[in-house]
Amino acid sequence: MYDFSVIIPVFNTEKYLRECIDSILHQDNKNLEIILIDDGSTDGSGEICDLYHKKESRIKVIHQINGGPSKSRNCGIDIATGKYIMFVDSDDYLANNNVISKFFSIFEEHDCDIIYGVYKGFIDKNYKSCTYEIYPKALRVNNEDIKTLSTEEVIQLLFDNENYYVSPTIKIYKKEYLDRNNFRFKENVYLEDEEWTPRILLNCEKIYLYNDKFYMRRIREDSIMTTIKDEKRLKKIEDLIEISKDMTKYIETDCKNSKLKNTFEDYYKSFKNIYIRLYNEITDNNIKSKAKDIIENDLKRSEFFE
Repeated sequence: MYDFSVIIPVFNTEKYLRECIDSILHQDNKNLEIILIDDGSTDGSGEICDLYHKKESRIKVIHQINGGPSKSRNCGIDIATGKYIMFVDSDDYLANNNVISKFFSIFEEHDCDIIYGVYKGFIDKNYKSCTYEIYPKALRVNNEDIKTLSTEEVIQLLFDNENYYVSPTIKIYKKEYLDRNNFRFKENVYLEDEEWTPRILLNCEKIYLYNDKFYMRRIREDSIMTTIKDEKRLKKIEDLIEISKDMTKYIETDCKNSKLKNTFEDYYKSFKNIYIRLYNEITDNNIKSKAKDIIENDLKRSEFFE
Protein backbone atom coordinates (compact mmCIF):
# COMPACT_ATOMS: atom_id res chain seq x y z
CA MET A 1 0.00 0.00 0.00
CA TYR A 2 1.19 3.50 -0.79
CA ASP A 3 1.34 6.09 1.98
CA PHE A 4 -0.43 8.64 -0.20
CA SER A 5 -2.58 8.89 -3.30
CA VAL A 6 -2.45 12.32 -4.93
CA ILE A 7 -5.46 12.79 -7.20
CA ILE A 8 -5.19 15.41 -9.96
CA PRO A 9 -8.18 16.23 -12.21
CA VAL A 10 -6.76 17.51 -15.50
CA PHE A 11 -8.53 19.71 -18.03
CA ASN A 12 -6.72 21.88 -20.58
CA THR A 13 -3.82 22.90 -18.35
CA GLU A 14 -0.87 21.96 -20.55
CA LYS A 15 0.98 25.18 -19.59
CA TYR A 16 0.98 24.30 -15.90
CA LEU A 17 0.66 20.52 -15.68
CA ARG A 18 4.37 19.64 -15.64
CA GLU A 19 5.03 22.01 -12.73
CA CYS A 20 2.15 20.42 -10.85
CA ILE A 21 3.26 16.82 -11.41
CA ASP A 22 6.94 17.59 -10.76
CA SER A 23 6.12 19.18 -7.40
CA ILE A 24 4.70 15.82 -6.32
CA LEU A 25 7.35 13.60 -7.89
CA HIS A 26 10.03 15.63 -6.06
CA GLN A 27 8.52 14.90 -2.64
CA ASP A 28 11.01 13.33 -0.23
CA ASN A 29 8.45 10.64 0.64
CA LYS A 30 8.51 8.50 -2.50
CA ASN A 31 5.91 6.00 -1.30
CA LEU A 32 3.08 7.70 -3.14
CA GLU A 33 1.04 7.33 -6.29
CA ILE A 34 -0.19 10.09 -8.59
CA ILE A 35 -3.57 9.58 -10.24
CA LEU A 36 -4.07 11.81 -13.29
CA ILE A 37 -7.67 12.00 -14.49
CA ASP A 38 -7.67 13.56 -17.95
CA ASP A 39 -11.19 14.98 -18.10
CA GLY A 40 -11.58 15.20 -21.88
CA SER A 41 -8.81 17.75 -22.44
CA THR A 42 -8.64 19.25 -25.93
CA ASP A 43 -5.10 20.65 -25.64
CA GLY A 44 -1.93 18.64 -25.02
CA SER A 45 -2.71 17.79 -21.40
CA GLY A 46 -3.68 14.18 -22.13
CA GLU A 47 -0.42 13.56 -23.99
CA ILE A 48 1.58 15.05 -21.12
CA CYS A 49 -0.18 12.67 -18.71
CA ASP A 50 0.76 9.70 -20.90
CA LEU A 51 4.39 10.81 -21.18
CA TYR A 52 4.72 10.98 -17.40
CA HIS A 53 3.02 7.59 -17.05
CA LYS A 54 5.58 6.00 -19.39
CA LYS A 55 8.46 7.43 -17.36
CA GLU A 56 7.11 6.81 -13.85
CA SER A 57 5.42 3.61 -12.64
CA ARG A 58 3.80 5.41 -9.69
CA ILE A 59 1.64 7.44 -12.08
CA LYS A 60 -1.78 6.18 -13.16
CA VAL A 61 -3.64 7.87 -16.01
CA ILE A 62 -7.35 7.72 -16.73
CA HIS A 63 -8.79 9.37 -19.84
CA GLN A 64 -12.52 10.10 -19.63
CA ILE A 65 -15.21 12.10 -21.40
CA ASN A 66 -15.48 15.55 -19.85
CA GLY A 67 -17.55 15.29 -16.67
CA GLY A 68 -16.13 17.97 -14.39
CA PRO A 69 -13.81 17.89 -11.36
CA SER A 70 -16.26 16.00 -9.13
CA LYS A 71 -16.40 13.04 -11.50
CA SER A 72 -12.61 13.11 -11.82
CA ARG A 73 -12.04 13.20 -8.07
CA ASN A 74 -14.55 10.40 -7.50
CA CYS A 75 -12.82 8.28 -10.11
CA GLY A 76 -9.51 8.91 -8.34
CA ILE A 77 -10.91 7.98 -4.93
CA ASP A 78 -12.33 4.74 -6.34
CA ILE A 79 -8.98 3.52 -7.70
CA ALA A 80 -6.68 5.01 -5.05
CA THR A 81 -4.58 2.52 -3.07
CA GLY A 82 -2.91 5.00 -0.71
CA LYS A 83 -3.62 5.11 3.00
CA TYR A 84 -4.22 8.87 2.74
CA ILE A 85 -5.59 11.06 -0.04
CA MET A 86 -5.02 14.59 -1.21
CA PHE A 87 -6.38 16.50 -4.19
CA VAL A 88 -4.30 18.89 -6.27
CA ASP A 89 -5.68 20.99 -9.12
CA SER A 90 -3.58 20.64 -12.25
CA ASP A 91 -2.67 24.33 -12.50
CA ASP A 92 -1.48 24.45 -8.87
CA TYR A 93 1.48 22.83 -7.12
CA LEU A 94 2.88 21.86 -3.72
CA ALA A 95 4.99 24.54 -2.05
CA ASN A 96 7.95 22.38 -1.01
CA ASN A 97 9.35 18.86 -1.12
CA ASN A 98 8.45 17.68 2.38
CA VAL A 99 4.68 18.27 2.31
CA ILE A 100 3.76 14.60 1.97
CA SER A 101 6.21 13.39 4.63
CA LYS A 102 4.92 15.99 7.11
CA PHE A 103 1.31 14.99 6.52
CA PHE A 104 2.12 11.29 6.79
CA SER A 105 3.81 11.88 10.17
CA ILE A 106 0.83 13.90 11.42
CA PHE A 107 -1.67 11.20 10.44
CA GLU A 108 0.41 8.44 12.00
CA GLU A 109 1.05 10.35 15.23
CA HIS A 110 -2.40 11.88 15.78
CA ASP A 111 -4.70 9.35 14.10
CA CYS A 112 -6.91 12.12 12.68
CA ASP A 113 -9.48 11.73 9.91
CA ILE A 114 -8.69 15.06 8.24
CA ILE A 115 -5.86 17.56 8.16
CA TYR A 116 -7.27 21.05 7.63
CA GLY A 117 -4.92 23.65 6.16
CA VAL A 118 -4.54 26.84 4.14
CA TYR A 119 -3.15 27.74 0.74
CA LYS A 120 -1.00 30.55 -0.63
CA GLY A 121 -2.63 32.27 -3.59
CA PHE A 122 -0.67 33.88 -6.40
CA ILE A 123 -1.61 35.56 -9.67
CA ASP A 124 -0.39 33.87 -12.84
CA LYS A 125 2.12 36.06 -14.66
CA ASN A 126 0.02 35.92 -17.83
CA TYR A 127 -3.07 37.30 -16.11
CA LYS A 128 -2.33 40.93 -16.94
CA SER A 129 -5.89 42.18 -16.41
CA CYS A 130 -6.37 40.62 -12.96
CA THR A 131 -8.05 42.94 -10.48
CA TYR A 132 -8.04 40.50 -7.56
CA GLU A 133 -6.17 41.25 -4.39
CA ILE A 134 -4.56 38.21 -2.82
CA TYR A 135 -4.89 38.32 0.94
CA PRO A 136 -2.64 36.06 3.03
CA LYS A 137 -4.62 33.20 4.56
CA ALA A 138 -3.74 31.86 7.98
CA LEU A 139 -5.59 29.82 10.57
CA ARG A 140 -6.32 31.90 13.67
CA VAL A 141 -7.04 28.67 15.53
CA ASN A 142 -4.49 26.06 16.59
CA ASN A 143 -4.60 22.48 17.85
CA GLU A 144 -4.20 23.58 21.47
CA ASP A 145 -7.41 25.62 21.11
CA ILE A 146 -9.45 22.62 19.95
CA LYS A 147 -8.07 19.69 21.94
CA THR A 148 -11.08 19.55 24.30
CA LEU A 149 -13.71 20.53 21.73
CA SER A 150 -16.19 18.36 19.87
CA THR A 151 -16.06 18.32 16.06
CA GLU A 152 -19.06 20.65 15.83
CA GLU A 153 -17.44 23.06 18.28
CA VAL A 154 -14.27 23.03 16.15
CA ILE A 155 -16.27 23.91 13.02
CA GLN A 156 -18.00 26.73 14.89
CA LEU A 157 -14.62 28.03 16.03
CA LEU A 158 -13.42 28.03 12.41
CA PHE A 159 -16.46 30.10 11.44
CA ASP A 160 -15.96 32.47 14.38
CA ASN A 161 -12.39 33.10 13.27
CA GLU A 162 -13.25 33.43 9.57
CA ASN A 163 -11.33 30.23 8.86
CA TYR A 164 -14.11 28.11 7.37
CA TYR A 165 -12.78 27.22 3.89
CA VAL A 166 -14.50 24.82 1.51
CA SER A 167 -11.73 23.99 -0.96
CA PRO A 168 -11.07 20.22 -0.98
CA THR A 169 -7.42 20.80 -1.92
CA ILE A 170 -6.48 22.25 1.49
CA LYS A 171 -7.81 19.23 3.34
CA ILE A 172 -6.05 15.88 3.43
CA TYR A 173 -8.04 12.75 4.13
CA LYS A 174 -7.72 9.30 5.61
CA LYS A 175 -8.99 7.08 2.80
CA GLU A 176 -10.61 4.61 5.19
CA TYR A 177 -12.69 7.50 6.56
CA LEU A 178 -13.93 8.48 3.09
CA ASP A 179 -14.73 4.88 2.15
CA ARG A 180 -16.40 4.01 5.44
CA ASN A 181 -18.82 6.90 5.05
CA ASN A 182 -19.11 6.50 1.28
CA PHE A 183 -18.11 10.12 0.78
CA ARG A 184 -18.00 11.16 -2.85
CA PHE A 185 -18.38 14.51 -4.58
CA LYS A 186 -21.74 15.57 -5.98
CA GLU A 187 -21.35 15.40 -9.76
CA ASN A 188 -22.57 17.71 -12.53
CA VAL A 189 -22.73 20.79 -10.31
CA TYR A 190 -20.61 23.87 -9.84
CA LEU A 191 -19.44 24.75 -6.33
CA GLU A 192 -19.51 21.10 -5.28
CA ASP A 193 -17.11 22.09 -2.47
CA GLU A 194 -20.01 23.71 -0.64
CA GLU A 195 -21.78 20.36 -0.50
CA TRP A 196 -18.67 18.27 0.20
CA THR A 197 -17.06 20.18 3.06
CA PRO A 198 -19.87 20.20 5.69
CA ARG A 199 -20.39 16.46 5.26
CA ILE A 200 -16.76 15.47 5.63
CA LEU A 201 -16.19 17.82 8.57
CA LEU A 202 -19.34 17.05 10.56
CA ASN A 203 -18.80 13.31 10.45
CA CYS A 204 -15.13 13.12 11.37
CA GLU A 205 -13.94 12.24 14.85
CA LYS A 206 -10.70 14.23 14.80
CA ILE A 207 -9.46 17.23 12.81
CA TYR A 208 -5.83 18.34 12.83
CA LEU A 209 -5.15 22.00 12.01
CA TYR A 210 -2.09 22.70 9.85
CA ASN A 211 -1.02 26.33 9.47
CA ASP A 212 2.03 26.08 7.19
CA LYS A 213 1.24 27.10 3.63
CA PHE A 214 1.77 23.90 1.68
CA TYR A 215 -0.42 24.53 -1.38
CA MET A 216 0.24 27.09 -4.13
CA ARG A 217 -3.05 28.15 -5.72
CA ARG A 218 -2.78 29.87 -9.09
CA ILE A 219 -5.25 32.64 -9.99
CA ARG A 220 -5.48 32.65 -13.78
CA GLU A 221 -7.66 34.13 -16.47
CA ASP A 222 -10.70 32.23 -17.72
CA SER A 223 -10.53 32.31 -21.53
CA ILE A 224 -14.05 30.99 -22.24
CA MET A 225 -16.16 33.27 -24.46
CA THR A 226 -18.79 35.59 -22.99
CA THR A 227 -21.85 33.59 -24.08
CA ILE A 228 -20.48 30.45 -22.46
CA LYS A 229 -19.68 32.48 -19.35
CA ASP A 230 -23.31 33.58 -19.11
CA GLU A 231 -24.50 29.99 -19.39
CA LYS A 232 -22.01 29.07 -16.69
CA ARG A 233 -23.37 31.85 -14.46
CA LEU A 234 -26.92 30.57 -14.94
CA LYS A 235 -25.85 27.04 -14.03
CA LYS A 236 -24.02 28.35 -10.96
CA ILE A 237 -27.16 30.16 -9.83
CA GLU A 238 -29.20 26.97 -10.21
CA ASP A 239 -26.58 24.91 -8.38
CA LEU A 240 -26.17 27.41 -5.54
CA ILE A 241 -29.91 27.36 -4.90
CA GLU A 242 -30.06 23.56 -5.02
CA ILE A 243 -27.04 23.10 -2.74
CA SER A 244 -28.41 25.68 -0.29
CA LYS A 245 -31.72 23.82 -0.07
CA ASP A 246 -30.14 20.37 0.25
CA MET A 247 -27.51 21.36 2.80
CA THR A 248 -29.95 23.33 4.95
CA LYS A 249 -31.98 20.11 5.30
CA TYR A 250 -28.82 18.10 5.94
CA ILE A 251 -27.61 20.44 8.69
CA GLU A 252 -31.02 20.45 10.32
CA THR A 253 -30.94 16.66 10.57
CA ASP A 254 -27.27 15.89 11.17
CA CYS A 255 -25.96 18.84 13.18
CA LYS A 256 -26.69 18.71 16.93
CA ASN A 257 -25.08 21.98 17.99
CA SER A 258 -27.75 24.71 17.89
CA LYS A 259 -25.26 27.55 17.48
CA LEU A 260 -23.60 25.80 14.55
CA LYS A 261 -27.01 25.11 13.00
CA ASN A 262 -27.75 28.82 13.08
CA THR A 263 -24.32 29.61 11.69
CA PHE A 264 -24.79 27.27 8.75
CA GLU A 265 -28.30 28.62 8.18
CA ASP A 266 -26.94 32.17 7.92
CA TYR A 267 -24.09 30.92 5.74
CA TYR A 268 -26.43 29.34 3.20
CA LYS A 269 -28.73 32.36 3.26
CA SER A 270 -25.73 34.43 2.20
CA PHE A 271 -25.68 32.48 -1.09
CA LYS A 272 -28.41 34.88 -2.24
CA ASN A 273 -25.81 37.63 -2.41
CA ILE A 274 -23.65 35.44 -4.66
CA TYR A 275 -26.33 34.48 -7.13
CA ILE A 276 -27.71 38.01 -7.33
CA ARG A 277 -24.18 39.18 -8.19
CA LEU A 278 -23.96 36.45 -10.84
CA TYR A 279 -27.33 37.58 -12.21
CA ASN A 280 -26.11 41.17 -12.50
CA GLU A 281 -23.06 39.98 -14.47
CA ILE A 282 -25.18 38.22 -17.14
CA THR A 283 -25.26 40.14 -20.43
CA ASP A 284 -27.35 37.82 -22.61
CA ASN A 285 -31.01 38.89 -22.26
CA ASN A 286 -32.51 35.40 -22.75
CA ILE A 287 -30.22 33.86 -20.15
CA LYS A 288 -30.85 36.79 -17.80
CA SER A 289 -34.62 36.25 -18.08
CA LYS A 290 -34.21 32.57 -17.15
CA ALA A 291 -32.01 33.50 -14.20
CA LYS A 292 -34.55 36.05 -12.99
CA ASP A 293 -37.34 33.45 -12.95
CA ILE A 294 -35.16 30.99 -11.02
CA ILE A 295 -34.13 33.58 -8.43
CA GLU A 296 -37.66 34.92 -7.94
CA ASN A 297 -38.99 31.40 -7.38
CA ASP A 298 -36.29 30.74 -4.78
CA LEU A 299 -36.94 34.02 -2.98
CA LYS A 300 -40.66 33.21 -2.82
CA ARG A 301 -39.84 29.75 -1.45
CA SER A 302 -37.51 31.23 1.17
CA GLU A 303 -40.10 33.75 2.32
CA PHE A 304 -42.67 30.97 2.61
CA PHE A 305 -40.49 28.91 4.92
CA GLU A 306 -39.20 31.78 7.06
